[in-house]
Amino acid sequence: MSVTANTKTKNLHITLENIAPCLLHNNTFVMTTITNYGYILYTLNMLKSLKPFGLDKNVFIVAMDERCTTILKKAGYHVFCVHEKSLGTFCPWNMKGYDKICYYKLELLYRILSLEKNVLLIDGDIVFLKNPINDILQWSNEADDIWIQNDTTDDKSRTNMCTGYMFIKTSKKICDLYDCVSEEGQKKYLKCAFDNNDQTYFNEYVKPECNMNALPLEKYPNGNVFYRVSEEIYDTIIMVHFNWVVGHLKMAKMKEHKMWLLTEEEESF
Repeated sequence: MSVTANTKTKNLHITLENIAPCLLHNNTFVMTTITNYGYILYTLNMLKSLKPFGLDKNVFIVAMDERCTTILKKAGYHVFCVHEKSLGTFCPWNMKGYDKICYYKLELLYRILSLEKNVLLIDGDIVFLKNPINDILQWSNEADDIWIQNDTTDDKSRTNMCTGYMFIKTSKKICDLYDCVSEEGQKKYLKCAFDNNDQTYFNEYVKPECNMNALPLEKYPNGNVFYRVSEEIYDTIIMVHFNWVVGHLKMAKMKEHKMWLLTEEEESF
């Protein structure tokens, strides 16, 4: 069992068979996201933004609860259920349950990397404006380990990377860095829980030991950048991450910028 700040979580027994329907680029990488019933509308909005590029049904989705799993499977998505009923509600940043979900994000990456597959992690509060595949294929052919969103306002800064959007190439070194399931790895995460959870884990333990590329803010803006200069960079954007706001202010921001894509019918299950 895996230990987080408050209680235990179930191990993610993810196999090649689980991710096989979602593998892309000669079966070398998989796109993945994590969600629950309380967060499902954001996830569906993100998936709909990928639909024009034919990528929405290629995302490997890890759902915390059965209710969320049922809805997503009925819609034709590939879903792995964790069966954590207590994690089925919306968990705002650093509130109860958020630390456990972030631990699952770390373990999800570790499990996929251990299957010798590259992985693109996508948070549900992201909206795609352009096809991300060309950049991903380019990264796949380069020698570095990780490409990750910059969570600062300066392209030159490397002080705070955002784990809501990141492409990771598998290797023994990277698997070892993402080993959050060993006793030592769990102790590391406990130091990060309720600081900034998996993001602190990356910045403290992974970033110093890997070859990392921070993604350009004009193409991959975080919320702090996009809310201020959206008109200036709109034509260059691949995706927008609606972070830097808490709770359902995310949805309000998406609607303000006309990036809430779901119809009323799609919002009612």
